[in-house]
Amino acid sequence: MTTKSEKQVSANPMVSSPNKLKLGVFALNAHGGTAITMAPEVHLADDWPRSAAIVRAADQAGFEAMIPIGRWRGFGGESNFGGTSFETYTWAAGVAAITDQIACVTTSHVPTVHPLMAAKQATTIDHISNGRFGLNIICGWFGPEMRMFGGKMMDHDDRYDYADEWIRIMQKAWTHKGYFDYKTDHFNLEQAFSEPKPLNRPFLINAGGSPRGMRFCAQHCDSAFIILGSHEPGAVAAQIKKYKDLARNEFGRDLKVWCYSYVSVAETLSDARKYVDRYVTEFGDDEACANIIKELGIQTGVMTLEQAENFRYHFKGGWAGFPLVGTAEMIVEHMEMLSDAGMDGVCLSWLDYKAGMEVWNAEIMPLLETAGLRVPYASRSLSVAA
Repeated sequence: MTTKSEKQVSANPMVSSPNKLKLGVFALNAHGGTAITMAPEVHLADDWPRSAAIVRAADQAGFEAMIPIGRWRGFGGESNFGGTSFETYTWAAGVAAITDQIACVTTSHVPTVHPLMAAKQATTIDHISNGRFGLNIICGWFGPEMRMFGGKMMDHDDRYDYADEWIRIMQKAWTHKGYFDYKTDHFNLEQAFSEPKPLNRPFLINAGGSPRGMRFCAQHCDSAFIILGSHEPGAVAAQIKKYKDLARNEFGRDLKVWCYSYVSVAETLSDARKYVDRYVTEFGDDEACANIIKELGIQTGVMTLEQAENFRYHFKGGWAGFPLVGTAEMIVEHMEMLSDAGMDGVCLSWLDYKAGMEVWNAEIMPLLETAGLRVPYASRSLSVAA
């Protein structure tokens, strides 16, 4: 007999989906999505009805996750990329209220919200979604954002030490019956209390790429969200294996690995590349991109000028995600490579999410099913009704 807890666990498709390669939609809540460009059709994040239509289409197509990007201010330039965005806890609650099966994820900068407040918000969204909530944990890397909240940037490893304490308090709030005290270097909780509890233990995600970040992810999270350092199959497999081996060998945990991709599909590879070249080269916001790269510390002499320029191109194309660019058949070949390398899920973004979602559902999904990466989803919607 299936127990209540088993039913609750199965509610989150990031855990229970039968698909070999899971799919998500990334950064729909922020201006530009992941494309650092001023192209006329760039995604605008100030229209909830339009965003809601895309959310519903992803839900009806069987996508497993809707993952927002956490942004509090933009990166300057003419586009001020990311400067307009919906806050992600309330965004996830909105997603939960209008969907049936997709995981409703929030992206939370730990220095900007107290863990008890975050735990309560997470629990509320988990109940609204009937157990489909997930939490993407960000330690805070963009200094001007952190200073907006009256603080300062902590040193790199200190940010993860803080996050260790933050997530432990959240987990205590999610599981402990009654009152509890919790005193650490950063927190002093007296008679803390949080009811009700989540229906399901929230699915935890982190994008740590440094040795300290990887360890945090392996110790606490269910999935690593990674930027691929190379697009060569062997290197992709090695990067994924490094995360999974760390989680298994050090902590006895089964860590899933996701990446994200920007998508351009056309009848020929040349046309697909031209589409990206247009919005990156003709309309790309070089100033905003330069500000991002500077803040991330990319310009530190650790790569050649050629590598840096290539990185800038892919950043403008889609936040340096893995490029899914080509014909529908080529896209599926790329997805097969990622899956064969050990990738568990891919989060997608488009310059125009509405048009991109329609093409993906109509042309790519059936081929992914034929390739054995996905199983048919009965209520797939091919159109996005705004």
